[in-house]
Amino acid sequence: MKLTSGYKAFWDAAHKHYPTQIQPKGHLDMGVAIGSVLNADDSDRFVRPSERVWMSTIYPWIFDKRRTKIGALALTYKGLILLKTPFDLALYPRLIWELQPRTILELGSYQGGSGLWLSDQMSVLCEMPGEVHSFDLYVKCVHENARAHPLLNFHHVDLSDVSTFDQDLLMRLPHPWLVIDDAHVQIFSIFSYLNRFMTPGDYYVVEDNPVNVNREIIDGFQLIEDSGFLIDTYFTDAFGTNVTCAPNAWLRKS
Repeated sequence: MKLTSGYKAFWDAAHKHYPTQIQPKGHLDMGVAIGSVLNADDSDRFVRPSERVWMSTIYPWIFDKRRTKIGALALTYKGLILLKTPFDLALYPRLIWELQPRTILELGSYQGGSGLWLSDQMSVLCEMPGEVHSFDLYVKCVHENARAHPLLNFHHVDLSDVSTFDQDLLMRLPHPWLVIDDAHVQIFSIFSYLNRFMTPGDYYVVEDNPVNVNREIIDGFQLIEDSGFLIDTYFTDAFGTNVTCAPNAWLRKS
């Protein structure tokens, strides 16, 4: 598992060069923590949506109610608005590094802060940086600083009407894909449409909407399961069960 490679490298180096310090009470003694990672059984990492409950260990947006007035400024990146929880800001870099996406599709641009952040993450973490394509109806709200990033592209699209997507563009964008739906508009119609262009190994993350479980969400996730997507519990449960703005919605096409 690529995500544990750093743990294994440290474990091997410590045992080879400092065997006494890796023992209990040694300066490098993290045996329980490292061993639990290296020996973890990840056979149940990918699960069907129908096998999961919708509970969360904590509500990930609780920080939004407890922040100070100064702390509210943390919801920015390079001065632009970035509306993601601290948990998800920690999770996306892990996925980008493991997946090495050639294309990131962002549904919902807002001011462009999240697209700018994703583009910077891609440029640092990917061996072959690709492109980020962000889609929104209100593209005139996108800041010029976001538009200036060489990997970032903004597209005027009415997300309530999938026919406004550029099909030729989607067909030529290289894989793997990471699709992030942060638009909250016709999420399952858009999913069904974009799924036509996706290939095994691509990821699809649905932010926010799954927090409010209702009949539409339950039926929609049955559609997702029937389309061959599995929940990647490494991301949904990294900080506790479904401690993310996308509970049960870090999805990998099988």
